Amino acid sequence: MPRVPRMSSRISAVIVFIGLTACSDSGSGIQVPGASPGAVSAVAVSPSSASIEVGLTVQMTATLIDGQGNEASGDVSWTSSNTVVASVDSGGLVTGLVAGAATITATVNTVSGGATLTVVNPPTP
Repeated sequence: MPRVPRMSSRISAVIVFIGLTACSDSGSGIQVPGASPGAVSAVAVSPSSASIEVGLTVQMTATLIDGQGNEASGDVSWTSSNTVVASVDSGGLVTGLVAGAATITATVNTVSGGATLTVVNPPTP
C-alpha cells in the first residue's frame, strides 16, 4: 500500500483558519437558512386596526422586516380593499369616505401586510 504523506500542522492550521474565516458570521445575529439579508420577508402595518369618522384621516405606517428579523427598506405601495369606504394615498394616509369597513394593505414586491379599518358616521349633534 502506498504511503500518503501527512500535512504539516502549520498547513492544517492555515486551512482551518481560512475555512472559519470564509464561513464566519459578521456578528449580524442569527440567520435564517435561505433568507437574504435586506430582502423583505414581512410587512407590518401600524396601527393594526383603526376606527375613524367619515371625512377624517389616519396615518398608516409600514415596517419592513428581512429574513433575519432586521428592519429592511423598499418601495411600499398602499391599497384599500374597499375604495368606496376608504382611500389611501402613496404615503399611507387613509381617508374615511363612507361608513363601512376596509382592509388597508402595504405591499413590497410580493410581500404584504394589512390593517383593518372601520369608518363610522360622525355623531349627530
